[in-house]
Amino acid sequence: MEIDGYEIDDLFDSEASESIELKIDFERLLKRLSPRDRRIAVLYAFGHTQAEIGVMFGYSERHIRRILANIREKCPKSDS
Repeated sequence: MEIDGYEIDDLFDSEASESIELKIDFERLLKRLSPRDRRIAVLYAFGHTQAEIGVMFGYSERHIRRILANIREKCPKSDS
């Protein structure tokens, strides 16, 4: 899966079973998000700061922080 030139496979080790499960969970999450939130999640996963993402979208860092918090609430809960 690729979003805005970012290949999701690059975030995960293709050999480790735990990593494969995380990739599947992440892709499922992305499919449930709006296009804007999907882009924000991917940019953040690839290491962009909240401030950088805010500039890209014309939002404050605080607004990006709230969006990311809402995205986290949609994440599957781990068993740990």
